[in-house]
Amino acid sequence: MRVLLTLLTGAVLMLACQSKRQRAEKMRELSLLDEKEASGWKMRLRYLPENGKDTSAWNLVLRVEHASGLPQKMLNDPKFSFGIDSLFEVITPADTVAPFMAIRVANGHTNGAEYMITFDRSALRHSTGVQLRFRDWLFSQRDLYFPLNVTSIHQLDSIYTRI
Repeated sequence: MRVLLTLLTGAVLMLACQSKRQRAEKMRELSLLDEKEASGWKMRLRYLPENGKDTSAWNLVLRVEHASGLPQKMLNDPKFSFGIDSLFEVITPADTVAPFMAIRVANGHTNGAEYMITFDRSALRHSTGVQLRFRDWLFSQRDLYFPLNVTSIHQLDSIYTRI
């Protein structure tokens, strides 16, 4: 009887861990919104799920790395850290939304930069045609558009709150 009870408990625990692992993997897949390469720079846009406390804002992280992987001394210039909020905007079918905040994340990487951009959640009311515009005059000197999958963002928020 004890052996049967132990096996049953072990099976339940394995299933619970497996489902939690599956949710974490699904979160990882959904959080990557888009990748682009321009003028030797790789740009990866990710969504940061809401933390449950403040639901009025949502965050995106744009990581920019040089394709060579070598340290880039030019990134020490203040123009890569200050006044970057004017480089980003979310374009919806009804409006263009400027960020509340855009900051360079101090993460110690010498071959690129990482930016966290915070927007008002009202831009997510539209489910199609939403995109992030990056006026990239720092790296590739062109406008880059990252389509935002609003359905994935809502799914990721839902999964994140259940973990």
